[in-house]
Parts: sequence; C-alpha cells; structure tokens
Amino acid sequence: MRDVGLFSFIMPIDSTSHHARAARLVAYADCGRADAYYRLARIVARVLVSVKLRQRKKWRTLARVISEAPGVEDRLVLQAIGWLRRGRNLTADA
Repeated sequence: MRDVGLFSFIMPIDSTSHHARAARLVAYADCGRADAYYRLARIVARVLVSVKLRQRKKWRTLARVISEAPGVEDRLVLQAIGWLRRGRNLTADA
C-alpha cells in the first residue's frame, strides 16, 4: 500500500463493496474526461475537510482507495481542499 501522507488518519480498507465502488470510479477516470482525476481528488478533499464524512467508515474507505489511484496526486487534492475552503461549495464541516 502506498504511503499517502495526507490520508494517514483513514482506516485500512476492509470492505469489498466500498473498494469495488472506488475501483469503478478510478476505472472511469482512466478512460473518461480529462479532468476525471481532479473530480476524484475533490471527493477525497470533501472527506478530508468534513468532520461528518470523516466519521463515516464508508467515506473514509472510499477516500483511501481513491487517494491510492496513481492519477489522484497530492497536489490535486490540495487544490481541491483550497477550493472547498474558499466556500464555493462546502460550508464548515457540512
């Protein structure tokens, strides 16, 4: 498993359904739109920014699997976190 630094608080993966969902999203990104990895990074960022989502095991698992995809780079996640914190789409801990 890749050391993902920013995502060290997320629990190890143990649910196959969440893993399968994330695998489908990553597979779509591989053959989909040019900004698909940024969209996946926004999902991860939303989990990192939101206290409520971090408390849900399924969201932590989904964020962990997505963050391990080679196209979801730390810089994309950091950009998405900045975008969310500027208040364009997510209020504090919503």
